[in-house]
Amino acid sequence: MYTANSPQRVKEILDFITEITLGNYTYTLPLRNSKDELEQIALSLNIMVEEIDTTVHQINHEKSKEAIQNLVFHLDQNFQITSYSQNVIEVLKYTTYELINQPITFILNEGAIKLEEFPEFLKNHSETNLPFPIELKHISGILWSGYGYIHQLIYDGEINYTLSAFRAIYYNEKLKNSIKSQELSSVNYPSEYRSLLLQDQRILVRKLHNYVMQRLDRKLKKIPVISTEVGGSVSKIKAVFKHTYGETIYAYHLRKRLEKAQVLLRETSIPVNEIAEDCGFKSFSHFSRTFKREYGISPSQIRKFSIE
Repeated sequence: MYTANSPQRVKEILDFITEITLGNYTYTLPLRNSKDELEQIALSLNIMVEEIDTTVHQINHEKSKEAIQNLVFHLDQNFQITSYSQNVIEVLKYTTYELINQPITFILNEGAIKLEEFPEFLKNHSETNLPFPIELKHISGILWSGYGYIHQLIYDGEINYTLSAFRAIYYNEKLKNSIKSQELSSVNYPSEYRSLLLQDQRILVRKLHNYVMQRLDRKLKKIPVISTEVGGSVSKIKAVFKHTYGETIYAYHLRKRLEKAQVLLRETSIPVNEIAEDCGFKSFSHFSRTFKREYGISPSQIRKFSIE
């Protein structure tokens, strides 16, 4: 089902895919409250990016380390942007002209915090001094998600503010530094036979991953049935999947269903019972218990916090 807004949505999705192909996994696509084909693609891309961001650094974990990406905004007493850290331009792609003297809500995800609500929001978070979830809009409409702090600054009798938004990212030496030509001769490549074996395993893992991700709305079948449908022996499927993802195919499938549910709860207004059904749970009570066991908070509470 396509609507008048579909061309714009297609452009947003293509821009997002461009960021992915450039190796940038720090953004997500804002989701809309609909169940059409484009929103299914958007949801799948968000889940895929989370998966890539994790697995890319598991593959080369010895050369990856976690770092903090921190975006800083100075705001006047009316919460308008007066200055910002240089990396804001690099991450969100706005120009100085587009940012200076704009209310901070200009770059916040729609439906997040309204400007008139900022004083009360500030009061609540300055009292608790706890970070809060924040989503900043890239110029193309995709989202940079992290956590924020707001601090009051007193200067010459006036109260100003600093918004510090941060998130964990991975820094990978292997991606940063190209291999020098003189080092290439010392690389010991696996034998042709071993390469074929590894390729066979990669193909099987890719098939299994696709099989799982296409079935987030239902329970998985028994391993022998999966073996027949995907190919590969039961023992090989178990071993290869566990070696790649560190958990069984069923544990991985459940985790991805819950991740899908969490995204839908935070970023859409689809009723909670419909989300439970969309994520393959036959009863709301089972969904709620499983979700709370995984995240320590109920689906209804996630929805309430997202609305607030």
